[in-house]
Amino acid sequence: MEYTIIEDGADCYPWHEVFAWLPTKTISGKMVWGKKLFKRKVWVVWGTGFHMEPETQYATAFDLLTYEEEKITY
Repeated sequence: MEYTIIEDGADCYPWHEVFAWLPTKTISGKMVWGKKLFKRKVWVVWGTGFHMEPETQYATAFDLLTYEEEKITY
């Protein structure tokens, strides 16, 4: 897995495959469980040392194909 150092602004890790054992809300707003999903973490960093805890986003394969990056809310 490739990692990048976030200095200032927002960035996210690449999507990776997971299995949703419990109900999980996807980026399209649907609740999904018992299926294969994709997961990533989004980080926001301001200046030196101050950062928000990562937000975890989940998506189905269909979400990844149909949703543009601008439509995904952080």
